[in-house]
Amino acid sequence: MQHIGFIFFVIVIIVIAAYAMIQGGLPQNFNLGLGVTSTQRNAPSYTGTQSGTGSTIQAPQQVSTKTNYSPSASPSGYTPQRTDASYPVVPNYYGRLNINPSDIPSGFSIRDISPYFGLIRLSASPGSPGYYSRITLNVNLPTSGGSLNVTGWLLRGNRGSQYVPQAVDLYDPSGLTPQTDIYLKNGDTLDIYSTYSGIGVNLHLNKCIGYLSNANVFIPPLPLNCPVVNRSEIINFTGQCQNYILSLNSCQMPAPNPPVPFNDYACQAYLNKINYGGCFSKHRNDYDFFNNRWTAWTGSQFLDYQHDRLLLFDRQSLLVAEYNY
Repeated sequence: MQHIGFIFFVIVIIVIAAYAMIQGGLPQNFNLGLGVTSTQRNAPSYTGTQSGTGSTIQAPQQVSTKTNYSPSASPSGYTPQRTDASYPVVPNYYGRLNINPSDIPSGFSIRDISPYFGLIRLSASPGSPGYYSRITLNVNLPTSGGSLNVTGWLLRGNRGSQYVPQAVDLYDPSGLTPQTDIYLKNGDTLDIYSTYSGIGVNLHLNKCIGYLSNANVFIPPLPLNCPVVNRSEIINFTGQCQNYILSLNSCQMPAPNPPVPFNDYACQAYLNKINYGGCFSKHRNDYDFFNNRWTAWTGSQFLDYQHDRLLLFDRQSLLVAEYNY
């Protein structure tokens, strides 16, 4: 009975000790033999002043997952720029940062110079009273230079200014394609005219774009470099039909009542596709469908007809290029 009493006494002591540890926690350096002390198992603390006590609680450090980009971050010469979901992720090439002081235009310091300085060749034709002006941006990037988003850059002359607008990249025959920012690649050219667009939007030119001139007036005219007729596609038509098709100029649409036999149905079906929609459907996947020219019409004539200093600034208001005449 004494042994039973002793065992019962030990069990009671263990239960009381366990209950005390649950309520009060483990001692500061108590080790359970598992290689982890009570100090290591404590929850992280947070920085801040506890209300009413004045005590300070240390916060745990958080690991940042943000990638920092800088002009020198990429050894290949350009840095990927993060954009919102409505635009593609396009790498932006950053130009030379070490600039010869003699290359800095008058009135500016090195702090005013854009990393794109020297990558855009700026030129202008001021026009004359009653005649449109033209401003041209020509991009000169390395082959691996990606693209430059120039929409929102500022063109400033001595008596006025304007921003580089948006344009339609792939113009759909429906005419409903929205305008987006203009991304210029190496060798691309953007022409900005002081007139108005014949269809109300600016354009990335393609090999079919000249067909739009049949029903719309563009000043200056759109280039008329549409694909030539494939003779193998018309050899089974009547001679009269073939003569008429071959008489059409580049990008010229057939007349509403063409001089072809009314019962030459194959010829009539072919003529119905000689327009922008037919050309677009047939050639939109060609490797050379786009050319390297963009055209914008702003309706803004701010250049001096005789002499002016034209400056181009990026979105950070840093100088990209200068043109004097």
